[in-house]
Amino acid sequence: MEWLSEHSKAITAITSILTLFVWFFYAQILYRNFARTRRPRIIINRGHGNDLTSLCLISNMSSEPIFLEHIIVTLHTSKGSLTNDMIDFEADHRQDRSDSEDSSSEHGKDQGGNCRHEQDREGMRSSQGPMLSGSFSHVGSFEAILRRLCNVHEVALEHDRPKDDTVFQFLDIRVVAIYGSEDHPIGAERRFRLHMNDDEAYTLVPVSLDTKRYANRLQRWRVRQWIRHLDG
Repeated sequence: MEWLSEHSKAITAITSILTLFVWFFYAQILYRNFARTRRPRIIINRGHGNDLTSLCLISNMSSEPIFLEHIIVTLHTSKGSLTNDMIDFEADHRQDRSDSEDSSSEHGKDQGGNCRHEQDREGMRSSQGPMLSGSFSHVGSFEAILRRLCNVHEVALEHDRPKDDTVFQFLDIRVVAIYGSEDHPIGAERRFRLHMNDDEAYTLVPVSLDTKRYANRLQRWRVRQWIRHLDG
C-alpha cells in the first residue's frame, strides 16, 4: 500500500493512457462498421446460366438507393475494342416488342397508339433511374447485348460469332451511378471471359470473384473518364 501511495500519480497516468487506447480501439471498430454500412455496393453478375442466354444482372447492395446513369459495355476482340452505352437497351427492347405487336393491329385506333406511347415511356423509366437498396435489375441477356454492340459497330455475326477471323476475348460491364446525396458518380466493373466450348458456343467466365468497386477519390476520377470517353 505504501508503494501504491508513493506511485499513485504514475499509476493514474498509465491507467488513463491505457483507457484512452481502449476507447480509441473501440472508436476505430465503430467507425469501420459505420463506414462499411455507408459504402456503396453494386454487384454485376450472370443470371439463369453461364452462356450468352444468361441475364446481365445489376444489384444494389448499398444501404441507400442509387441512380443509374450509364451501363457501359466494352467488347475486347483480337482486332480492338467495341464500346457502347447500354442504359437504354431495355427501352429499345420493349419498344421493338411493342412495335411488333402493334404491326398486327389496326394503326388507326387511338387506343392502340396511346398504349404504345405509354409502353415506350415505361421502358425509358425502367432503364435509367433510381434503384432501391436491396433491389436488382437487368438489361437483357448477354446475347442480346453482344448482338446490339456488334450491330452498332457494324460487325457481322453468324450464330453469335463474327463472320471473319475476329476472336472475341473479354466482355466488360461497367455501371456508373449516383449514390444517395453524393455529387460525384461512383462506378462498378466486372469482366467476363468469352470461352468457346466444345459445342462452338460461348460461355461467360468471370475473371474476378467479385465486382470491382470505384468509390474513392482516385477511382471516381476514372469513372468520370469513362463518361468523357462516351461523350467524345
